[in-house]
Amino acid sequence: MQEKPRVLIIDNEADFVRSVREALETRFEIVSAASARGGLDRAIRAYPDAIVLGYLEPRGTSFEVHRELRNNPVTREIPLLIVDVHPRDHARKGWKRREGLQMNAEDYTSRPVSPEELASSLEKIIRRASGEPMGLREASEQMEKALERINRIEELLVS
Repeated sequence: MQEKPRVLIIDNEADFVRSVREALETRFEIVSAASARGGLDRAIRAYPDAIVLGYLEPRGTSFEVHRELRNNPVTREIPLLIVDVHPRDHARKGWKRREGLQMNAEDYTSRPVSPEELASSLEKIIRRASGEPMGLREASEQMEKALERINRIEELLVS
């Protein structure tokens, strides 16, 4: 029997973690952490196949966790999926665009995210991390997602 890929979810919104766990536990082994320190410790100890980095309080904590994951030799190669709050919630969560606070991740999405979309993104980044090349369909899907993100950003800048 093939082992399920292990996915670490780092997010301190319990409802989000619970819904992701329930939606993905048939395809992935899910481990989670509700704090920055807990997430970093679990990433080192559990060495997951991918990490879902969501929202952490206080503001800016997700950026710090990202930086530590990417700077640590044990965790720097683990594929990272960023699940940001919906753009309309940026102000409520205290999100501000600041220089130097960009995250380098294999994929990005914003809430609400469907379980199928999340599972598909995780499978793709895990497959790519294993060295399997991206197919034409997957490349096209990635381009479409990038264009959608650009359109959302343009809408925010115009409004």
